[in-house]
Amino acid sequence: MKQCLAEPESARYGGGLIVNPAFNYGTEGWSPFGGALIQEGISETGNRFVMVENRTNSLDSLSQKVQLEKGNLYSFSAWIQISKGSENESEIVSVMFKTSEGKLIPGGEVVAKQGCWSLLKGGIVANFSSPIEILLECKNTRVDIWADCLSMQPFTPEQWRSHQEESINKVRKSKVRLQLTYANETALDGAMVSIKQTKPGFPFGCGINHKILNSTGYQDWFTSRFRFTSFTNEMKWYSTEKKQGEENYVVADAMVEFAQQNGIFIRGHNILWDDPNMQPAWVKDLPRDELRDATIQRVNSVVSRYAGQLIGWDVVNENLHFRFFEDNLGENASAVFYSMTYSLDPDTILFMNEYNTIEYSTDQDASAVRYRKKLEEILCFPGNENVKAGIGLQGHFGSGQPNIAYMRCELDILGTMGLPIWLTEVDVHKSPDQVKYLEEILREGFSHPAVEGIIIFGGPEVSGFYNMTLAGEDFINTEVGDVVDKLIDEWTSGDVEIAGDSEGFSEVLLFHGDYVATVNHPRTNSSTTVNFTVTKDTTGRSILVRIDA
Repeated sequence: MKQCLAEPESARYGGGLIVNPAFNYGTEGWSPFGGALIQEGISETGNRFVMVENRTNSLDSLSQKVQLEKGNLYSFSAWIQISKGSENESEIVSVMFKTSEGKLIPGGEVVAKQGCWSLLKGGIVANFSSPIEILLECKNTRVDIWADCLSMQPFTPEQWRSHQEESINKVRKSKVRLQLTYANETALDGAMVSIKQTKPGFPFGCGINHKILNSTGYQDWFTSRFRFTSFTNEMKWYSTEKKQGEENYVVADAMVEFAQQNGIFIRGHNILWDDPNMQPAWVKDLPRDELRDATIQRVNSVVSRYAGQLIGWDVVNENLHFRFFEDNLGENASAVFYSMTYSLDPDTILFMNEYNTIEYSTDQDASAVRYRKKLEEILCFPGNENVKAGIGLQGHFGSGQPNIAYMRCELDILGTMGLPIWLTEVDVHKSPDQVKYLEEILREGFSHPAVEGIIIFGGPEVSGFYNMTLAGEDFINTEVGDVVDKLIDEWTSGDVEIAGDSEGFSEVLLFHGDYVATVNHPRTNSSTTVNFTVTKDTTGRSILVRIDA
């Protein structure tokens, strides 16, 4: 994503389906929508754009119709600016797709500013073949919307998948160069190298609950697949302090012990939850001062107990959708809790954790633009400048077609913050296409360069994850479990056999992670073994392997 620019960049893909995307032919191909007026503008440098004026309704806009084909994915972009008239010198401008039945589908949004151009990105997956109308929306009707270099580019599913694979090869793999020599450092020619991945580099995990403590089958099923987890409820306040002043961490402690004994990394979920319905029953009606004392005690208790043992904390869960602590303790409540957590556990990543940011464009309260604004406010609070922050996106998808194009744009926007993004609770509601949709979502997450970890919420039948059951009572995979295992296998390098060249070098593209390589020389019948780790920084460096012969 680009910063606000003095002049817009060219339309992506030449505008794709858009007619006259850069307004080189005035307003040809464009129509006003609602009561708006549209007219051509020209900058001091001669750049042409369109101005949408006389707006009395949020949807008063420019308009153009394009044809969607069922099954295709569409990427939208436009450069947006607003005229003077906003008290904040910036406004949120959204793209809306209006169907032939009159339904409005949000496609993405941007914080547009006065005096410079910002890139609006969005998208839609077509589950119908029909024309749609492209509109721009701004709630503040006192401002004019300026637009330029619009684009609507179609992709077939095969083209989209190809881009994902290109991205995976670029961001999840590195080229490994082995330099094979004898002990006297002369080149070892004709050697065979067997490479085996022992540990994946990308954190791909699964949620667990207390039922794992009493089921060896569940334990074996989990530990054979995953090294990262979140507890569904066992660390939450309503689980550890059901009665005021009576803390009970027995179950949470046992689950932490199980994870540590099996080399499993834990995301701490969660310290506090901003939903008023998700508080311990005794908390809801506490007077302000008592609530403040109780929350301070809660943060001190759970964070001190597990400090240094977790890879992340969800500090205030779902604080875009809910405001329990803000309404009762003040607007900076979330920021204060981050500050407290940081002082107790400074080396652990502190996440916001939200739903619907990538799932549904219709829930604009949780859009990437608003997510970024909230997190920036938290990090700008005095004392939070050095907080190791992270972006948590839950990923609870329904039974309908996921909007993967929109998901990518939201990840792009949040990726500009330069913070680690995790998909933290991914699941898909049951439907005939559950397996297909889950695979699409996981591939999109894994292929995005800003995503640094994925946790799915599912498990064997004994776990009670009925929404996404991965194995039956006998721990034999369901079809959903099969696709998870397929991706785990696909995203590891497996066993690789390569030969060294005449100068003793061999190269191979490997997924990031830990490896063991065995080098055999067929003529001398000698061999050696070396362990190495592949990271994003491995490309361009050689790993020296010496063999005694």
